[in-house]
Amino acid sequence: MRKLLVISPDDLSDDVATALQEKHWSIRHVRETDALERLVQEEHILVGLIVFPVARDTRHETHLCRQISRSTGLKWVAIVNEGQIQQPDFRNFVAECLYDFHVRPVDAERLAIVLGHAYGMARVEHDLRDATAKGVPNHFGLIGESPVMRHHYRLLQRAAESDVSVLITGPTGTGKELAARAIHDYSPRSSGPFVAINCAAIPPTLLQSELFGHEKGSFTSANARKSGYIHSAAGGTLFLDEIGDMPLESQATLLRFLEDKIVTPIGSTRGTAVDVRIIASTNVDLERAIAERAFRADLYYRLAFLTVQTPPLHERGADIELLARQFLEEVMRDLGLRRLQFGQDALAALRAHHWPGNVRELRSVIFQAALNCEGLSIRPEDLKIMSMDQGLVAPGHEPNHMELPDRLNGTASHHGASTLKSIRAQSEKRNLEYALARNGSNITRTAQDLGVSRMTLYRLMAKHGVARTSPD
Repeated sequence: MRKLLVISPDDLSDDVATALQEKHWSIRHVRETDALERLVQEEHILVGLIVFPVARDTRHETHLCRQISRSTGLKWVAIVNEGQIQQPDFRNFVAECLYDFHVRPVDAERLAIVLGHAYGMARVEHDLRDATAKGVPNHFGLIGESPVMRHHYRLLQRAAESDVSVLITGPTGTGKELAARAIHDYSPRSSGPFVAINCAAIPPTLLQSELFGHEKGSFTSANARKSGYIHSAAGGTLFLDEIGDMPLESQATLLRFLEDKIVTPIGSTRGTAVDVRIIASTNVDLERAIAERAFRADLYYRLAFLTVQTPPLHERGADIELLARQFLEEVMRDLGLRRLQFGQDALAALRAHHWPGNVRELRSVIFQAALNCEGLSIRPEDLKIMSMDQGLVAPGHEPNHMELPDRLNGTASHHGASTLKSIRAQSEKRNLEYALARNGSNITRTAQDLGVSRMTLYRLMAKHGVARTSPD
């Protein structure tokens, strides 16, 4: 739960205390102000509520607020009187030290919203300070400084401050689950569980059982009672990845849950209320799926109270280099590799590539390059860059009808009869074979790696006569 420091001569009223507890605040009420700074630092408190007395001098409270703000960066929200806010000195204090203030009489719900906004801003600033100390631009646990990512952070902040359902859209490999985790981690539910389920990976016949649970004997293989994913996410967030692949029957059941928040396991006649937030993601065009009657419009409207779109990597500019350096640090640390760096030609190749597989493809390319590199500097030829639409192996080394590099066809051919179309076909086939081998011939992982659908992957394999050597 989020921790709230409260400085007040009296207890908070019951309605205020209840409203804050329902919004997942854990209250640290302080009457004695000694050792306040140590308390804030030891318990990692980010937000404070200071209640100014009605009928006495406020200089002690304003001095204390200034002192704690300077030493800890705490965000303060104050409860004040109308008369206090009219005083020039007090107004200067408000402008200098407070995130926001609330004039009596107290509206408990509105106060809870203001405190939630203060907490969100405090978390962002706290993480920025940590990231700056480490030398990595970081927001919400994500890396990137490009304009599209700054817009993305604003959407994440808005989603984290609310408790409504969120739909995350975007191409494969753009970090939709990372966005969902960021929303959860910066929300009032951050102390609760984050449970992720891939709707595309569970057989349609089992999806309802996995979501809602089942009673013993409710179907042939139900040998024991089982709670579903929704129950396991109680108090937190349930992330439904690839919601566009959910069967229509399961969509109807999920819609009923979103409407009444009651879970009824298969084989049971008794439902249970469950407090859980739903975040869903998809790389499917749901509006098109609705038109084709493959997805329910009413479920879409229930899920998409807020929509967050994760940007493709090719729109993120200089973020590509930031991410590549971060991934290189990870692989060197995790695998105990020698210190490596990128050559300028390799960085130019990374910037020039279109990245159909987005961040997931970039990470895979960097890990492979670090393992393949024989020197201390990563070169373009170490980057096994794949592009299914361009047949490109490494930017800056594109073949043409006058030159066919050895690493494309195994020969030193310079025959003008070689056409760009045939070169691309050969490169595409080699990319397919390489991707399948790297993913152990697993069709799902290979398709995700290349940023294409499973059906597209099957069609490409048939086109080039490429077979997998082991089952999914």
